[in-house]
Amino acid sequence: MTVGDEMLGVLQTLDATLDPPSLAAPSARVRARAADREPGAVVPGDKLDHFTIERELGRGGMGIVYVAHDRALDRRVALKVVTPKRGDQLAVERLFREARAQARLASPYVVPIHFVGRAGAAAYFAMELVAGESLEAVLDRGERLDPEHARILMNEVAKGLASAHAAGFIHRDIKPSNLLLGLDGHVKIADFGLAKPVGASPVSTLTRDGVVLGTPMYMAPEQTRADGVDHRADMYALGCSFFHLLTGEPPYDAENAVELLSKHFTAPVPSVRSRVRDVPLPLATIVERLMQKEPEERFASYDDLVRALDAAGAVGDEPAGFAIRAAAVAIDLAIAATIVEVAGPIAAAVYFAAIAVVQSLRGQTPGKYLVRIRAERAAGTRLGLVRGLARFAIAAWLPVLVSIMVLATRGHEDLLAIIDRASEIEQMKTLVTAFALGNAALSIVYVACLGLAAVHPDKRAVHDLLSGSRVVHVRSGPRAIPL
Repeated sequence: MTVGDEMLGVLQTLDATLDPPSLAAPSARVRARAADREPGAVVPGDKLDHFTIERELGRGGMGIVYVAHDRALDRRVALKVVTPKRGDQLAVERLFREARAQARLASPYVVPIHFVGRAGAAAYFAMELVAGESLEAVLDRGERLDPEHARILMNEVAKGLASAHAAGFIHRDIKPSNLLLGLDGHVKIADFGLAKPVGASPVSTLTRDGVVLGTPMYMAPEQTRADGVDHRADMYALGCSFFHLLTGEPPYDAENAVELLSKHFTAPVPSVRSRVRDVPLPLATIVERLMQKEPEERFASYDDLVRALDAAGAVGDEPAGFAIRAAAVAIDLAIAATIVEVAGPIAAAVYFAAIAVVQSLRGQTPGKYLVRIRAERAAGTRLGLVRGLARFAIAAWLPVLVSIMVLATRGHEDLLAIIDRASEIEQMKTLVTAFALGNAALSIVYVACLGLAAVHPDKRAVHDLLSGSRVVHVRSGPRAIPL
């Protein structure tokens, strides 16, 4: 049997078993709206041992999560409960398996388990209540992650998954809704309901009820077959999840789950930067490598993945200090002054316009090139024409203003002569004084805006902060900055 025949057989089985709503994002799944309490259901105010239910936090196919008060330790926790309606023995076994798997981890990037128990017909476990939101909330708002922020969070998830793998199991359901972003800015992996021991006998991800274990939008191709699934299936889901978070779009889209799973088998790996151009090439390459169809083409280990993510960091280039940036500006102004003397102020204006455009596209002016520094976006990509011109305007507003005045009076000598003659007229002295004081104040403000780079922790001036840019050293020749 060929791989294509095998895939066709799997998809035909799935066609008869998959429920189309499984394609929906978890936040769009059907919520319980019944006004009347179902027999044996848990509702706010109920007590399970020393936990008091406060409100429902979310629900899925394997249980309901509540916010609860732990009366024994006087703290709020998240309580995952299998209700009697869902409380068949298989569901209860899965719940306890999830708790045991999660409890074996001591990672800052995994939600810790506090307690497990049964109260009447209900089985449950208590875990940390992460104050914040899931990464799926970013997608629900129609937003996407900044590339550098995504890289940092992706690195943390990779470390959490490495801990799980070292403890002897894989997650099998990595997706944005299972990645919780705390108020401290760190991410934690939740929901180990599909966790599977490493090296377990190959079994189909179809349960005896014919339900696919996993989320089709992020599921590795091998996870739908009766092949041995290892940590590289989690890597695939990690790649798909962060493709979605970086671009705001899932890697594959389809009308139904069968078509979607088929694309994971057969469709080419989509390009991150074809959808969002500001994602740095190293990060985009990592995401696309994680999404390769064959496990052997992904990263061999989480250590390799973490090293790649560290190397792709925007912080790898050292910020340029105030002194070297001032030297670059001095060189550019000296060139401009020479052009004024030789060809006139209009030629100097053309020169400034040209270097503004070149810096937008290549990150360097003549001065920056000579002292080996480069301007770029905070994410490490090219400024782009609009952002670059805006940055230049914010940085050079005072020189531009003075240049306009000089041009309007046909040269700096004429401007000084006008000021000198006006100062001889008694009525004009007040105006000249106000003009001088105003220019002095503007100069102080301008120097302060530039001088912020001398004290800012990332050595960024006001125009860098306003334009979302930075200036870094070029270590070994001009680097090709990703478009």
